[in-house]
Amino acid sequence: MRQGLHDFKAFGVVLVLIELLFMVRNGNEKNHQAQKDIMGFLYFFFLLWEFFVSRWNALPYVFIPAPENVFYVFYEDTANILAGFRSSMFLIVGGVVSALFCAVILGTLVGWVPRLTKAIYPIVKAISTVPALIYTPYVVLIMPTFRTASLFVVFLSIFWGSFMGSINNTAFVEKKVINSAKVLNMKTFPMLFKIIIPYNTPRIINNLPINLSTALMTLTAAEMIGADSGMGYYVRVALNYANYTKAIAGIIFIGLVVTGMNLIIDVIKKKFITWNY
Repeated sequence: MRQGLHDFKAFGVVLVLIELLFMVRNGNEKNHQAQKDIMGFLYFFFLLWEFFVSRWNALPYVFIPAPENVFYVFYEDTANILAGFRSSMFLIVGGVVSALFCAVILGTLVGWVPRLTKAIYPIVKAISTVPALIYTPYVVLIMPTFRTASLFVVFLSIFWGSFMGSINNTAFVEKKVINSAKVLNMKTFPMLFKIIIPYNTPRIINNLPINLSTALMTLTAAEMIGADSGMGYYVRVALNYANYTKAIAGIIFIGLVVTGMNLIIDVIKKKFITWNY
């Protein structure tokens, strides 16, 4: 066994939490086999990691630390990890909500007017193909504060794709839905906000996991360039000091955050979006 290993308790707690999560979610028989396969893969991965690094010394310990040490970071450095989480979540929530709000409103208005759709859609389509990661360093450079730059980068990473999607959703709403509203003498703006946007809401929610992953990836890249807080900043500092144990812990934590956000979206979709098409 390799020397310098932390207590196994933190690693054991992680394994217990995974098992408890499996037991909680195991009530859905439809996905029962898939959940068993996921659990089997996780345990197999942790087993290989433990034996190859901690027991057999078969991998470079500096670059691939033992699982005991990686998961001990969550206990040892909880305050810094949570501080980074709070900072990143503030920027993510603010950027995503504002981007979706603007994209849905503007996209619905543009998609409703065929002339605007034909004029604006090709431009939006061209702009949306440029990844936000490309201009992130430039935005960080020209903005007065990093927080402003981060919000703007997250906003842009979500806005253009969502704007284009909202134009499409509105332009291709089924005619029978629009005709039914017209029969009731509904005016244009009430129709847009009471019929069209709710009709397109399931598509907006279905795209949220991709949007959140994109936003978090962009924000993490921005934080690794010039931030003084955040989850990406935590990983960057760890890498700068060659503390690969903390770096891997930070990467795992980011993955857990994305997974948790997607689970929350699934719950919201099942509880509040009861209609579909």
